[in-house]
Amino acid sequence: MIRKTTLKQNLLCLLLFLSVISYAQERVYADAVSSQSAVDQSNNAIDSDLSTHAIVRSGSGVLLGIGAYTGHLELVYPTTLPANTTSFIKIATEDDILSSLLGGNLGGLLSDIVGTLLIGNQEFSAEALNIDDSVLQTGSGLVNAFSTDEARVVTDKNGDYFLALTPSSPYDRVRLTNSVGSLIGLGQERDLDVYGAYYGDGDTTCGAPNYTSFSGDGLSLDLLGLGGAGVTNPELAIDGDEDTFSELSLGLVDVLAGIEQTFYFDSPEDASDNYYIKMAMDPSLLQLGIANSIEVVGKNRADASVFSENLSSLLDLDVLGLLQSGQSAIVALNPSTPIDQVTVRLSSLLGVGIDQELKIFDVFRAPASPVVTSTADDLNICEGSSTSVVAEVENDTNVELRWYDAEEDGNLLATLDSGEAFVTPVLNSDTTYYVAAAEIGCLNESPRTEVLINVEPIPTADDITVLGNENPICSSDNVVLVPTSSVDGTFSWYFDANKTNEITDGMVSGGATYEIDSNGVMTVTGLTEAGGPYTYFVSVEDDLAGCENAPGDLQSVEVNVVDFEKTVSIDSNPMISLDGLIDIFSGNDMINVTGTVSGDAMVGEPISLNINGKVFDGVVAADSSFSIPVNAIDLVSDIDNTIEAFVQGTLCSVSDEILVDLPDLIIDDIFQVFCASDFATVADLEVGLNDIALFNDLTAGLQLDANTPLVDGEVYFAGIVGIPASVLARVQITVQVNDIPMPTTNSRSQVFCESDGPTVGDIQVDQTNVVFYDSRLRGNVIDPSTPVEDGRWYYVAAVENGCESSERLRIMTNIFADGISPITIIGESEEVCRGRSYTYETNADKEDYVWTIVGGTITEGGTSTDNMVTVRWTELIDTQISVSYTDDSICSPSKMLTLDVEVGTCGMVLGEEFCLKVFNEFSPNNDGFNDFFTVQCIEDYSNTVEIYNRNGNLVYKTADYRNTWNGLANVNGVLSSGDHLPSGTYYYAIKIPELERNLVGWLQLAR
Repeated sequence: MIRKTTLKQNLLCLLLFLSVISYAQERVYADAVSSQSAVDQSNNAIDSDLSTHAIVRSGSGVLLGIGAYTGHLELVYPTTLPANTTSFIKIATEDDILSSLLGGNLGGLLSDIVGTLLIGNQEFSAEALNIDDSVLQTGSGLVNAFSTDEARVVTDKNGDYFLALTPSSPYDRVRLTNSVGSLIGLGQERDLDVYGAYYGDGDTTCGAPNYTSFSGDGLSLDLLGLGGAGVTNPELAIDGDEDTFSELSLGLVDVLAGIEQTFYFDSPEDASDNYYIKMAMDPSLLQLGIANSIEVVGKNRADASVFSENLSSLLDLDVLGLLQSGQSAIVALNPSTPIDQVTVRLSSLLGVGIDQELKIFDVFRAPASPVVTSTADDLNICEGSSTSVVAEVENDTNVELRWYDAEEDGNLLATLDSGEAFVTPVLNSDTTYYVAAAEIGCLNESPRTEVLINVEPIPTADDITVLGNENPICSSDNVVLVPTSSVDGTFSWYFDANKTNEITDGMVSGGATYEIDSNGVMTVTGLTEAGGPYTYFVSVEDDLAGCENAPGDLQSVEVNVVDFEKTVSIDSNPMISLDGLIDIFSGNDMINVTGTVSGDAMVGEPISLNINGKVFDGVVAADSSFSIPVNAIDLVSDIDNTIEAFVQGTLCSVSDEILVDLPDLIIDDIFQVFCASDFATVADLEVGLNDIALFNDLTAGLQLDANTPLVDGEVYFAGIVGIPASVLARVQITVQVNDIPMPTTNSRSQVFCESDGPTVGDIQVDQTNVVFYDSRLRGNVIDPSTPVEDGRWYYVAAVENGCESSERLRIMTNIFADGISPITIIGESEEVCRGRSYTYETNADKEDYVWTIVGGTITEGGTSTDNMVTVRWTELIDTQISVSYTDDSICSPSKMLTLDVEVGTCGMVLGEEFCLKVFNEFSPNNDGFNDFFTVQCIEDYSNTVEIYNRNGNLVYKTADYRNTWNGLANVNGVLSSGDHLPSGTYYYAIKIPELERNLVGWLQLAR
C-alpha cells in the first residue's frame, strides 16, 4: 500500500547532517560608493555584511529653510546588471513606514492605522541608474510607490525590510535618498540605515523563500482597521517553523475584495520542482466554496504570470480531508516551468456570515514526492524475510531519497539515490516505511510517501482442512479430497511430508490416476484395498506473498479403500427456492432430503448422507425410497453443493452423489444511472425484492446504510442479510452518477429594461436547456414566463439527458425603469383558420416598424410606418408573426416580439365526415386506461402520422398508424429513440392521401 503523508521538517538527524554543509553564496554585492552626502560609516554598506550598516542622515533645520539637509548614498555593482535583474537593498527607517509599505497598494491605508504618515514626516526614495541615466525611480511619498513588480518593500524571516528593485533596463548602481517632510517640525533629524545591496542567481536558502510581501484590493480603512482584514505576521510564513503562520483575512466582508501574500525565492529552479504551501482554514468556508476563491499564481520575475490555479484544482482527497477536519495540510503545485515567485490570493465570498481567513504556515520548494516502483511481490513478503523496495523521483539530478520509520519526525533509516533499493531488515509483522525526496544537503523535503510492507505468516498444517476421507471408500468409487483453508491461496499435493514427491494433475502412479482441479480438489481413481491405507500430504501457498507450508508441516490425509462390487443408483434432486433459503436462515433449521434407490440395494439397508462434513442416517423403505431429515444450514452450506450418499452393505458402502440445486439472486438492472442533482442514496437502488440489502464487498464487507450516498463508478453488492455469500452469491450493481456542468453566462449581474417586459426566460445563459430556481439548493422551480424581479437572485441549473447540474449558477437581476410601455401584439393567435385573413396591431407612434410573417402572406399594412398588419395564413405548422420597432427608451430603444400562431383547417376539412376524430389527450402510464394516442377510424385509411414537441422538433413518425403510440420517441434528436417523452403539449400532423385531407392540432401527454 502506498500513499502520501504530510511533511515534518525539524528533524534532528537532518540538522546534524546539514550542519557540516556549506552553501556556495552566489550573491553579488555592490562594492563601491560612487556618491554620498550626510552619510556615516558608508563602507558598512559595501562590506558584503548585512549585519553592519551605513547611516544616511537628514534634518529639518533650526529655522525655516536654514540648516535643513538631505542625505544620499549611491552604491555601485562590479558590472552592469541585465534588464529585469532584481536588486535587494536592506534598509531600516527611524519612523515606522516600512511595515505599511510592505502592504503594496494598501500602504496608505495601513499607515493611517498605525498612525504614521507616509508624506510629511520621514521620507526616502530609491533610484536605479545606468551610470548617469535613471532607469527606475520611486519613493515613500508617492502614492502606491511600492505596489508593482518593479519596486516592492519585502521582509525576510527575521522581520527585516528590503527594497526589491527590478528595472526593465540595464543598470549598474542604486541610490538611496533620505529626507524629512514639511510636517515634522524644526530641529528634527531622521536616519536611514543602509546595510547593503545585492543581486543573486543562486538558491542560498535551499528551497525556502527569502522574502515576502502582501497586497490587496477592494479594502477600505474600516475593513483593515475594525474589520480585521489584511495580512498578520507575514514573516511567520517563511520562518521555517511549521507551528507559526501568517494570516490572510478579509474579515466579515460583503464587497468584492481580495488580499494576497507573495513569496520570493532567490532564483528560478528546475521546471520539475514542486512548490508546497502548508495552510489551514475554517472548514465552514470549504463548504461555502472558498477553495474556488483561493488562487495560487507562479511568476518568473522576468516574465508575466506563468502558472495559475485555484485551490480546488490542487486538492486531492487526502489533503481535502485534512482541511475539512480543521487541520493544516500541505498543498503541492507543479508549475512545469521555472518560477521564483509564488502568490496566494484570497478573494471574497459574498453573502458569507463568517470571517474569511487563510493561515499559511510554510512555503517551500522541493522535488516531487517519490513514486514507489517496486512490484507487489516486493511489497508482500513472508514472515522471517526481508525485501528490497525501490522508489524513484522525476529529474533525480542532485536529489536524494530519505527513508524513515514514521510519518512525521522518526528515525532516518537510509539516504539513497533515486532508483536505489532500500533493503529492509528481517520482518515478522506488517511494517510501514516512509520516503521523501530532497535536494542533496537541503533540509526541505517533499511530503513523505507511505510504503506498507505486508508480512504474511507461513501457513501451517492446522491452517488446512480436508473433506472426503471421513469414511472408508469403496474401490469402485472415486476418492475426492477437498482441501479448504483460511489462507487464500493455491493447494499442492505430495506423496511425502517433506515435499520431495509432488502429485501433479494427470499423474498415474501405482495403477491410480490423479486429477487436481484449479481449486486444489484431488480426485483419485483406481485405488484398491490391497494398497491401502493411503496417506497424502497437502500444502497451501498464499496468493499475496507466496508463503507456503514448510517441509514437515503439511496436512496429512489418510484414505481407506474397501473392495466391493455392489451396484447402487440413487435418484434425488433437492431444490431450494429463494424463499426457502430465507426461511432456512430465519430459523427453519431442518429439511427432508428424499429420493429413491435402485440396483442392488435391499429394503432396510442403512443409507447415510455426508453433508458439509456431517453424517445423517436413514434406511431404504419398502418402495425403495428414503426420507432423511438433515440440518438445513449444513445442506445449503456444503462447499461443493454435493451430497455424498452411502448405502451400507455388509462389507462396503456404495456411494453416489446428489447435487443440491440452490437459487440465484436475480437483479434485473445491474447498471443503474442516477443524476448527481438527485443526491441518490443506496435506498434508491432498484433491486426488486424487499429482503435485499446492499454491501460494500462481494463476499464479506459491511451492510451499507440506506442513506449512504451513491458514488459514480462505484460497485455495490446486493445480497440478503444473514445468508452468507458462499451460499447465495451477491450480485454486483454498477452505479453511474451523471453530474452536469454548471451553466455559464456572460454576466452574473444582468440589467433589463422595464419596457421590454423581461421574463425569467430572458436571463442570459450560454446553455439552451436550463431550469430556474429560487434558491441555491432544492427550492421551487420558476416558470420562464414569470416576470423578472428587480434586485433578486435567480439560480440556474443546466439540464442534459434528464439530469440537472448539481451546482446552480447564481445571477442577480436589476430592472431599469425607462417609462416606456412594453411591446405587445394584439390579434388572434389560437384556432385561426388557414386561408382566412386576420389583423394584428402593436404599439402606435413608433419608428421603423418591421413585420415578419412565417406561414402566411401580408394582405394589408405591414410597412415601416404601420403599427398594424393583415395576414392571410397559408400554412398549418411553424406559423408566427414578429414585429420590431424603435422608440424613445434610453435603455433599450430596439424592441422585438414574436407571437406563435396556432393555425388549423376549418369547416368540413376537419375529417369528421369520414368518421375521423382525434382524441387529443392520453396518459401512457400502463394503468390500462387511455394509454395510447387514439384517432377514430384511422385504421380505415392509409396514413402517415408525425408528432412534434412544442419547439417544433420531430419526436415520433410512422406510416399506417394503428392507435399504438404510447409516448415513446422513435426519432433520435432532442431525445434518443426509445426514451419516454415528458408530460406536456405536443402537435400532431396526420396526412391521409386518399381523402386529400390533413389533420393538424395539439395533443396533451400526461403521465
